[in-house]
Amino acid sequence: MSNTPEKAKACGLELKSLAKTYETHPALHETTLSIPAGRFTTVLGPSGCGKSTTLMLIAGIEKPTSGSVLLDGEDITLEPIENRRIGIVFQDYALFPNLTAAQNILYGLKAQKASSAECAQRLEEMLELTNLKGLENSYPSELSGGQQQRVAIARALAPRPRVLLLDEPLSALDAWSRASIGAQLKAIQQASGVTTIMVTHDRHEALSLADFVVVMNAGRVEQAAAPVDIYDAPASEFVATFVGGMNTVRLSAINAGAPTGIRYSDVRLSRATEAALSKPYCFVGQVEDLEFMGDAVRVKILLNDFKTKITADALRANTDAEVFRKLSLIAVELPASAWRTWSRQ
Repeated sequence: MSNTPEKAKACGLELKSLAKTYETHPALHETTLSIPAGRFTTVLGPSGCGKSTTLMLIAGIEKPTSGSVLLDGEDITLEPIENRRIGIVFQDYALFPNLTAAQNILYGLKAQKASSAECAQRLEEMLELTNLKGLENSYPSELSGGQQQRVAIARALAPRPRVLLLDEPLSALDAWSRASIGAQLKAIQQASGVTTIMVTHDRHEALSLADFVVVMNAGRVEQAAAPVDIYDAPASEFVATFVGGMNTVRLSAINAGAPTGIRYSDVRLSRATEAALSKPYCFVGQVEDLEFMGDAVRVKILLNDFKTKITADALRANTDAEVFRKLSLIAVELPASAWRTWSRQ
């Protein structure tokens, strides 16, 4: 018999006018949102934006002030936590230190009084899925941070949840481990097929791992879309700047002074020659700072209106060396083809 687990039945999640207020502080304003079934969704935003509150409302750990949570069309707003069949992995993993990896993984199934045969089969499936074979008899203190995280995920998946919630599961890891474990996490989600929602404040993490991204700010959803749409067509200035790599310019010569976005990588820099400065939407700027990034250099520039600051990511191989000299005067082109505007100001 194969130990490869069957993919979970994908369950869609819907929030309807969901809101949460603590005393007089609104942690989540009235929110209506659909989370796609069987996909990996990230909830992205700065600290205090309401993303963890949203996760706790879905899990049933917190009760909403108003609104409802629907799972596959079923209203689970008032359903007790233990009846929701929702798995959750916390930031600190919350493993039992006195239990082995196997005992931690089987904790939920044992609580459900699953048979010994079912527990044995499910343990093998989870060890295979999370690449933990050979570590089942190890205690949490004997495991690396990444291994502990996979034990926590295996424990959450073992009872076959309808939804898996991850509360900043990579934040305790170093940068090298985050990238590696993040890729493993995505692979586990794809193999299991379970609808997964992960909270993060890391922009790269959110865009690289997710099929669907929800960007939050000050207790509200700013935009919910595929990663490429979040990046290429931000719905607001907050999304444009928070997701990263975007200048916001307010110049009378561009879009009649309306706030306009242009990605760092779309700014064109060159020596300040007469030919370069005769191009449309080309300005004189002074290099204020430089940040070496390998193949590219991040160049910080002050335009000659003495108030507009532009950041550009210039490829070293394709850019005049004069651009990479501090305090030099250069030509800064903001091509119209790269302008981005947003629907909400």
